[in-house]
Parts: sequence; C-alpha cells; structure tokens
Amino acid sequence: MVVVFLRSIVLYIAVLISMRIMGKGEIAEMNCFDLVITLLIAEVASLPMENNDIPMINGIAALTGLVAMQTIISFLSLKFRKVSIVLSGKPSILINKGEIDYKELKKERVSINELLEQLRIQGYFNIKYIQYAILETDGSLSIVPTSNYNSTPSRPFYHLPIPLILDGCVIKENLKQINKDEAWLDSILKSHEIKKAKEVLLCILDEYDKILIQKKK
Repeated sequence: MVVVFLRSIVLYIAVLISMRIMGKGEIAEMNCFDLVITLLIAEVASLPMENNDIPMINGIAALTGLVAMQTIISFLSLKFRKVSIVLSGKPSILINKGEIDYKELKKERVSINELLEQLRIQGYFNIKYIQYAILETDGSLSIVPTSNYNSTPSRPFYHLPIPLILDGCVIKENLKQINKDEAWLDSILKSHEIKKAKEVLLCILDEYDKILIQKKK
C-alpha cells in the first residue's frame, strides 16, 4: 500500500513537470497533436501506477520521450508554417459574408444543427447578424457580427428563431409548432424561386416572424 502511494506521488509530480515544460499555451489551445500527446502521457503514467511490476523509471523515461517530442514539434511549428498546418490544420470559415459555406461544413464534418448550437452558445440566435464564423484549429468558434448588430433599439421577440429546413430536410415538428403545414412552406419556397426543399441549406423563421433562406451551392 505504501509503495503504491509513493509511486503515485512520484508519477504525479513527473506528469505535472511534463505539462509545465510543454507550456501554458499547449493546455489553453489544444489542437489534435497536443490532445494525442496528452492522452499518451496519461496512459504512460497510469501503467506504472497500476502495475508494480513495471519499473517506475520506464514510465518516467516514456514521459521524457513524449515531452521531448512535443518540444521539438512545437519548435518546428513555430519556425515552419507548413509543419504547423500539417499537424494543427488551419482555421475554416464556416460563415462567409453572412452566408454558410456548405463545402466547409462538409469538409469539417459539422452539421447545420451543430453550427446553430455553437452560435446560440455564444449568444447569436439569428444568423443574419453574423458576418463571419471561423472554426479555429482548437475547435472553438470565432464570430464577427455584422456592423448593425445591437445598433438598433431592441424589441421583444415573438419567439426564438425556428429552423424549418436544415440541409434539405423539412423539420415537420417545427411546422406544427407554428401551426403551419408543408403546403405553406412550399409556397414560401416558390416565392423565392425554389422548387424543392432539398435545394435549401437553411430555412429559418426568425424571432420577428420573417423567413430567412439560404440555398445550397
């Protein structure tokens, strides 16, 4: 029992030192490579902690190797942009000049629902107020609002924005919520010279009962 206790303390200190050597930036902005290294450090440290037959020096040696690899890669990423792009990727513009970039969504495997959810988390309930939305390399979403965002006096919402079509699929339960049917939705689409719902990337009834439609490109 005492041996396990002491081994845990030593390995804890070794992991703590390893994370400190890697720097605060690696923890604050974790990209794919940083995540892999962190998971490996956790795995390497847990093996000697769980199994007393594994020499503790083996775990510390493995930690040292991982930290050395992380340090070298971080140095190369700072010096050479191509290395950084290969390992961390580059930001993707999901909303460009007020329009959702469907190709970028597919490339990054982000659904319309996930995008709208992230926008709501950041306090943007209506896509018409967003000029740019950028998916950063650490997975966070940066938003540039339009110039008229919050520039006019606020007025009460009739309701929260309601998605009616997402990526070509009609949300029937939302139509029922606003006491409308698919025939009504078809007439809205025809007024925008759209024949089928499959042609629509996003159709939303906004907080003031106005329709916002973006076609697929």
